[in-house]
Amino acid sequence: MTFTPYTTLNVCSAALIGGMGVVIALVKIPARAYNRYYRMARAFFCSAFFILSLLKFAEVVAPKSADNSLTACVALVVAAFQAMCFTALILLFIMPQWVTRRRMLIQFASIILFSAALIACRVMFSNAVFHTVLIICSVAYVGLLVCNAVIYRKAYTRFKEEMYDYYQEEDLNRQLRWIGRTFFYSLAVGCLVFLSLSGSKLLDSVFILVYSAFYVFLTSSFINYGQYVSTVLRAVMHEEATPPEPIEVQSIVSEAPIMKPEAETPLKYYHISTGLRRWVEQKRYLLCDMAVKEVAQEIGTSARQLNDYFRDEMGEDFVKWRIRLRIRYACRLIDQDPMRPVSEVAAEAGFGDRSYFYRKFADIQGISVTEYRRAAQLNLSRQALADSKTDTGQTAD
Repeated sequence: MTFTPYTTLNVCSAALIGGMGVVIALVKIPARAYNRYYRMARAFFCSAFFILSLLKFAEVVAPKSADNSLTACVALVVAAFQAMCFTALILLFIMPQWVTRRRMLIQFASIILFSAALIACRVMFSNAVFHTVLIICSVAYVGLLVCNAVIYRKAYTRFKEEMYDYYQEEDLNRQLRWIGRTFFYSLAVGCLVFLSLSGSKLLDSVFILVYSAFYVFLTSSFINYGQYVSTVLRAVMHEEATPPEPIEVQSIVSEAPIMKPEAETPLKYYHISTGLRRWVEQKRYLLCDMAVKEVAQEIGTSARQLNDYFRDEMGEDFVKWRIRLRIRYACRLIDQDPMRPVSEVAAEAGFGDRSYFYRKFADIQGISVTEYRRAAQLNLSRQALADSKTDTGQTAD
C-alpha cells in the first residue's frame, strides 16, 4: 500500500473518528432512570463512529479498482447507516419515545437490503446495470434524508412546546437550540456524501475534512448534553416524574437539618461551628463566586480544618452542603411567590448557571422546579381559601 496524500488523509480521518468513539464510550453516565436514553444514544454514537472508522481503514487497504465503484458503494451504505444513527441519536435527545426497537430494525433491514442489492449488482452485472442501481439507491437515500428531516421537524416542534409548557421559560429553549442545529449539520454532511460519489479525489478529500470536523463537533455536543439530560427528559417525559399525589411543600423544605446542635459539636470544632452559623445567618452562602478558602478565612479557620469538620461532623463536603442551603433558600423564594421566574430564583439563590440549578434542585428535592412551583401554588391557593373561610366565619360571629 502506497501512502499518498489522499490515503494519508483517509487514515488520519479514520483514526480521529475511532478516537472520538473511544472518548464517547468512556463518558461516565450516572446510573439514573433518565440516563438510560443517554446511554442508548451513546450506543448509537459509538456504533456510527466505529463502523465508519473500520470501513475507512478497510477502504485504504483494499485493492483498488480501475473505476471508483467500490468507494461509491461504501460511501452510500455508510451514509445511509449514519443517517439512521444520527436521526435516532437526536430523537433520543428530544423525543425518546419515538426510538423503538421495531422502527430501528425496519430501518436497519431496509439499509441492509439496499446495500446487498448494490453490492450484488457491482459483482454480478455490468457497469451499466450497477450505475442504474446506484442511481436508484441514491434516490432512496435522498428519500431517507427527507423522511428523517420531516420526522425530526415534527419532533423538534413538539419538543419546544413541551419544554416551554413544563418550564414556562423561552430562554431555556434558546439555550437548547444547539440540538436543532446538530441535526441540520448532520443533514448537510449527509447531502455532501455525493462529493464522494463524484469520483474526484479532490472533492472526496473535501468531504473527508468536513465530516471529520463534524464528528469532533458531535463528540463535544454529546458530552455537553450530559448537563441537560435531566432537564430535558423531565419535560418531554414528565409523566414519569409527576407525583401521584399532591406534594406538601412545607414538608419538603423542612427535611434534613442544616447543622448539628452546638451541644453535640466537639470542642475542637466549636469555633468552626459558631463561625458557620454566623456565616449562614448573614446569607453568605448566596455568593456564588466565593471559594472554600475564602469561606474558611471569613470564619477564622483554614480550608483543611473546614474540610475536616464537614467530613467528621456533617457527613458531606462543604460544596454539597452549600448547594443544599441554596436550594433550601430557593424553595423559600418559590413558596413566597410561585410565579416568580425561575431565572430570578436561581440567580438570587447563588446559581450562575440555570441548567445546573434545575439539575441540583431535582437531585436534592426529588422533584423538578416546575413541580415544586405547582405544589407551592396549590398550597397558597389552599391557604387563601382557608383564610377566606376563617374571615367569613369571624364576620358571621
